[in-house]
Amino acid sequence: MRVCLLNEYFPPFAPGGTEWSVDALARALAHRGHDVVVITPNYGAARVERRDGVKVLRFPFPVKLPPGRTLVATKWLANPITYLYAGLAVAWLVWHECPDVIHVQNKHMLIPGTIAGRLLHVPVFLTIRDGSIINAAPLCLHHGDRRPPDCGVRKLWRECSEEYFALYVKDPSRKLRSKLAFLYFWLDSLLKQRFLSRVAGVIGVSNGILDIYRRSGLLETTAHIHTVYNLPPLASAPSVADVEALRQRLGLAGRAVILYVGKFSPGKGTADLLAAADEVSREFPQAVFLFVGGGDLGGSGPHIREIGPLPNAQVLTLYPLADVVVVPSVVPDALSRVILEAMAAGCAVVASRVGGTPELIVDGKTGLLVERSAPLALARAIAQLLRDDALRRELGAAARRRSDELFGHDRSLDRLIEIYAATREIRATATR
Repeated sequence: MRVCLLNEYFPPFAPGGTEWSVDALARALAHRGHDVVVITPNYGAARVERRDGVKVLRFPFPVKLPPGRTLVATKWLANPITYLYAGLAVAWLVWHECPDVIHVQNKHMLIPGTIAGRLLHVPVFLTIRDGSIINAAPLCLHHGDRRPPDCGVRKLWRECSEEYFALYVKDPSRKLRSKLAFLYFWLDSLLKQRFLSRVAGVIGVSNGILDIYRRSGLLETTAHIHTVYNLPPLASAPSVADVEALRQRLGLAGRAVILYVGKFSPGKGTADLLAAADEVSREFPQAVFLFVGGGDLGGSGPHIREIGPLPNAQVLTLYPLADVVVVPSVVPDALSRVILEAMAAGCAVVASRVGGTPELIVDGKTGLLVERSAPLALARAIAQLLRDDALRRELGAAARRRSDELFGHDRSLDRLIEIYAATREIRATATR
């Protein structure tokens, strides 16, 4: 098949796990013999390139970025002018490539992808990876598992934008601006929701994230809904010698290591982990909490080690160092890339019981689950694993086996190709 993957970022511009998931998918499809093209804005790379059998096309964009995890300001991606321009630019490239399907990989390319698909009569799929089509900053998902029935301008202005300001902005001089921006991006989410019913199908990376959208009433008119898990990481495990060398370089010899990877933000639960770290350090003074990511961590101490954002390849070398990997998310993770990587590395994981995480971690068998926003429960779970070496090894081994069960034999890839092929057959029948 000829497959077009469409995303707002693609390596070397990779702010998060989505880009590495798209990269893994593109390579896997190409390895199977499919003709794969990735279309993405050009932030300063080659206009056309080949990566392991994948053709990458980058259309002109007014903002340039350094390679790595830097984000473009959201206003450049989430506005009607960009949607129209990107839709026409994508349509031009798609017209030359003649793909069987356009698969939009994240929210900001939903409208451009749909425009291109409608112009060229090519079926469009959307992968849902988070709750940002419910709202760009879904504060409602900090507290529940759906959009509230009374969601509207009044609630957004009086409650949600106030909570957003208190959690993320805090500067009184920026309050009005932050509330107006919150309202604007909520309206942008409403616009994106109108396009959910115009795609050939919606693909959720977990049942958990699709259930949130169903409960929120956003998939009622969507014709085809599927769950396809992300592909696991492609990188091979580092050698024992490399792991020990890294341990020495980071000064971790003789210390228990608890690893966190991700943004430092209230939605990711970093404040809860900092509070849990204080509790754990009282019983385990030699334990060190490694925080890898960007943002304002908001805490320090002899047991805290803050490491800046790292390329994905370097992050993967840290998992074998970790005694415990912690994912304390408050906002539901659709399917945490960090958990996928930790499981593949055979790590014991402690995580919040939100979103798609219970589909990865079977509590007490392949990891430990705690309720979100519960620092004491988080501390107890971490301490339990630090006390019990046998349990920690058992959970890590079981996590690796579960990773093989969920993703072995290219199950996700097989499922995705079936969905593509069925759509191609329907399209072919309709044109006879």
